[in-house]
Amino acid sequence: MSRSALRFAAGRWNLAGISVISFAHGASDFYSGIVPLVIFYDVSRAGLAPWYQGALALAWYLTSSIVQPIFGAYGDRRGRWWFLPASVGLTVVAVSFAGTTASFGVLAGCIVAGGLGSAIMHPEAGRYTAMLGGARRTSAISIFQIGGQVGYGLGPAIIGLLLGAYGPAGSLLLLFPGGLAVLAIAVAMRGIDRTARSMHAAHAPAGRASHAPVDRVGVGLLIASTALRYFVGASFAYYLPNLLTARGFSLAQAGTLVTGFLVFAAIGLFAGGALADRFGAVTVSVVSLCATVPFLTLSLTQSGWLSALPLLCGSILLSVQNAPGVALAQAMLPRNLGMALGLMNGVAFGIGSAAVAGVGLLIAHVGPTAALLDVSTVPLLSAASYVIVARRIDAQKLRPAAA
Repeated sequence: MSRSALRFAAGRWNLAGISVISFAHGASDFYSGIVPLVIFYDVSRAGLAPWYQGALALAWYLTSSIVQPIFGAYGDRRGRWWFLPASVGLTVVAVSFAGTTASFGVLAGCIVAGGLGSAIMHPEAGRYTAMLGGARRTSAISIFQIGGQVGYGLGPAIIGLLLGAYGPAGSLLLLFPGGLAVLAIAVAMRGIDRTARSMHAAHAPAGRASHAPVDRVGVGLLIASTALRYFVGASFAYYLPNLLTARGFSLAQAGTLVTGFLVFAAIGLFAGGALADRFGAVTVSVVSLCATVPFLTLSLTQSGWLSALPLLCGSILLSVQNAPGVALAQAMLPRNLGMALGLMNGVAFGIGSAAVAGVGLLIAHVGPTAALLDVSTVPLLSAASYVIVARRIDAQKLRPAAA
C-alpha cells in the first residue's frame, strides 16, 4: 500500500465493516438478554429455590463479564478472524439449549459455555471496531454498542413469546436465526480482517506513544468511573418497579417505563460517539455525567407520568459516557485494544452490576425514593474520575521523552 493510500485509510472509517461487527455484537447480546428469563423459567419449572437463580446469574456474570480482559489480552496477541463468529456461535448454541432442560447441572453448563462465548466475543469485536474506526474511533464504538443494546433489549420479549407458545422447545427455534447470523458473520469476517489490519497499520500510534508506560492508575480510574455509571443504570433498571408500583403504577406500566429507560440509552450511545469525536472524550463525559444528576433527581421528585420525561433524558445522558470511555481506555492501551474493551465492558460492568445488591439493602431501610435519590448523585463521582484522568494525561504529555 502506498503512503498516500495509508493516509487515506487512516483518515476515514470503514462503516460497512463496523456495521458487521455491530451486528455480531447485537446477535450475541440478543442471546445474553434471553439468559435471565431462561434461568427463571427453568428454575421455576424444576421447582428449585430462588437462590438457584442467583447462583446461575452469578455464574453468567463471572463467565461473560469478569474474564473478558483475559480473552482480550490473548486476542490482542493471537486473535484470528474466526474467533468472532465462533464465539457468537458458542453463545447461540449454549443459550438455545439452556431453555430445554430442567436439570440444574446441564443448565449451569449451558450458562457457563454461553457466558464464555460472550466473553470472547466482546473484546474481539471491540478490537476490530477500534481498528476499523480510523480517525472516528469513538463514533465507531458507539455504533458497535448500539448493536448490542438493541439485541439485548429484544431478547427477553422474543424468548417470552416462544416459551409461552411452545414450552421448553421454544428456545430451540432460536438456533435457526442464530445459525444464519453466525454464517453471515463468518462470510464477512475474512475481508473485514484484512481491511481492519491495513487500517490499523496506517492509524496505529508510532514512536513514543506506542511505547509509553501504561498509566495503570489512569486506566483504573476509567474502570471505576464506568463501573459507577453501570451501577446507576442497573440500580434504576432493577428498582424502578419498586418505586413505581408503590406510587400506584401497574406492573405493566412500570415495565413500560423500565423498557423505555433501557431503549432510550441507545440515543446516548450514538450521541456520545459523535460528540466525543468533535469535542473530546473527557469533555463530553464530564458534561454528560454532571447533567445526568438533575434529570434523574427530578424524575424521582415528580409524581405520575410527569416523571417519565426527565427519567428518559437521564438515561440518554447517562449512556453518553460509554463510547468515549472505551475509546479513551483504548488510547491509553494502544497495544491492547481488546483487553481495554474487556476491562471497560467486562470488569466495570461486573463490578457495577454486583454493587446493585447493596441498593436493595438500602431500599429495605429508607425506601425506594430515598435510595434512588442517593444513587442519582453517583454520576458526579464518575465525572470526577474523568477530571483526574484528564490531568494525568496532560501531565504525561508534558514529560520529556526518554532518551
